[in-house]
Amino acid sequence: MVTKEEWIDWKANPVTRAFYEACVIRIEDSKEVLATTAGRDQYQDSFMSGFIQAYREMQDFKIEDLDES
Repeated sequence: MVTKEEWIDWKANPVTRAFYEACVIRIEDSKEVLATTAGRDQYQDSFMSGFIQAYREMQDFKIEDLDES
């Protein structure tokens, strides 16, 4: 089990911070792709929407979420 202190340390780690920043960039890039191509391919639209949602969910993950498992 991960302690709250370990979680805070991990979130503050420069590698973790860089990873989360890269996630933000991917979300923004995906939103741009979706905004410019929406309607051309419904499967691609669904994929991009799911991709964005997955990254957002990852960003919103909290230590308390581990207690639910």
